Amino acid sequence: MLERHELKVIAAAIWVDMAAAQTVFIQPAYVDTLANYGGLGTERAGYILSIEMMAFAITTIAMALVSHRISWHKTLWTALSVIAAGNIASIFVADPAYLLAVRLVVGAASGLVVPIAFATVGRLPRPERAFGIMIGVLLLYAAGFLSLMPFFAKVAGVGGLMGGMLFTCLLGMLFMAWFPVEAAHQDIARPAMGQWPTPGQWLALTGMLLFFTQLTSFWSFASVIAGNNGVAAGAVAGALAISQVAGIAGTALPAMAGNRLAVPIALLLAIVCCIAAPALLLFHTDATTFLAAVIFFHFGWNLGHAYLLALFARLDASSHLIFMATAMQKIGIAAGPAIATVMYGRKGGDAVLLLALVIGLVALAALTPAARRQATAAL
Repeated sequence: MLERHELKVIAAAIWVDMAAAQTVFIQPAYVDTLANYGGLGTERAGYILSIEMMAFAITTIAMALVSHRISWHKTLWTALSVIAAGNIASIFVADPAYLLAVRLVVGAASGLVVPIAFATVGRLPRPERAFGIMIGVLLLYAAGFLSLMPFFAKVAGVGGLMGGMLFTCLLGMLFMAWFPVEAAHQDIARPAMGQWPTPGQWLALTGMLLFFTQLTSFWSFASVIAGNNGVAAGAVAGALAISQVAGIAGTALPAMAGNRLAVPIALLLAIVCCIAAPALLLFHTDATTFLAAVIFFHFGWNLGHAYLLALFARLDASSHLIFMATAMQKIGIAAGPAIATVMYGRKGGDAVLLLALVIGLVALAALTPAARRQATAAL
C-alpha cells in the first residue's frame, strides 16, 4: 500500500500534469470546438493545435537541459499562472493570429510542467504503482471531460472549452499545496559531466523515443487504414471507445502489481501488445481484427508508459534521466505521425503497419538491456 504522503504527492502531480497536458488528451474536442464554434475551420484549428504542441515539445526538451538550474516549485507556479491567463485570454480573443500567439505561449508553459510532475512522482519509493495510478486517473478525467465537451460547447462555445481547461488549471493550483517544495533541484547532486548519461542510458533513451514513435505512427493512421479496408465508421468509433477501457486496464496492472511484476516482463508484454496491433491488421483488416488491434494497442501503450517512466526514475536518482526520457517521448510523439504520413503517401497503409511493427521490435531491443540491469540491481 502507498503511504498517505505518497498519495498526496501523486494527487498533486496528477492535477498539475493535467492542467498542462489537457490539450494532449482532448485533441479531437479541442479542434472541433475551435473549428465549429470559434469560426476557424478545421484546417486553421488544426494548425493552432500543432503550434501549441510544437511549443510544448520544445520547452519539454529544454527542461532536460536546465532542470538542475531552476527551482521546480517556482517554475510550476509561474507556468500554471501563464496557462490560466492564456485560457482566460483564449475565451475573448477573436482574431486567429492573436489566438495562435496565446496558445503558443500556453504550449510553451505546459512543456515546463509535465516533466517536473513526472520527475517528482519518479522520486517516490514505488514509482511503478505511482505512475500506474497517475496515468489511470488522467485517462479517466480526460474521458469524463470529453464526454461533457459537447454540452460545454453547445452552451458556451469556445468559452466552454477554455472554461473547462481553466477549471483544471485551478485544480492544479489548489493541489500545489501538496506538491513537495523539496522537489527543487538543489537537494539532488548533479551528475558529473563526463559520467552521465552512460552508453546504456543513451540506448534506453533511444528505446523510449522509438516506443513513442511506434505508438503514434500506428495510431495516427489506424482508423484511416480500417476505413480503407471497409470497416464502417460506427464500428471504428465503437472499437476506439472500447479500447479506452483496455487503456485503463493497462494502468491498473502497474498500480496493483508495482515492482512485483519485473520491468523486463512488463515492457516485453507492453511492446508485444503494441506490435500485435499492426501485425493483426497486416494479416487481415476487418471490424473484429481492428477491435482486437486497438485493445492490444491501448493496453500496451499505457502499461509500457507507466513502467518506462518508473524504469528511468530508478535508473537515475537525480531525476535528470527522466527529464530526458520525457523529451524523447515528445520527440517520438511528433516524429511518428510525420514518418507515417510519408510512408502512407508513398507506399500505402500496409507500409505504415510494417513500419510500426519494425520500430516496435527495435524499441524492445533497445530497452531490454537497461530493464534487465535494473531488475538485477533490485534483487
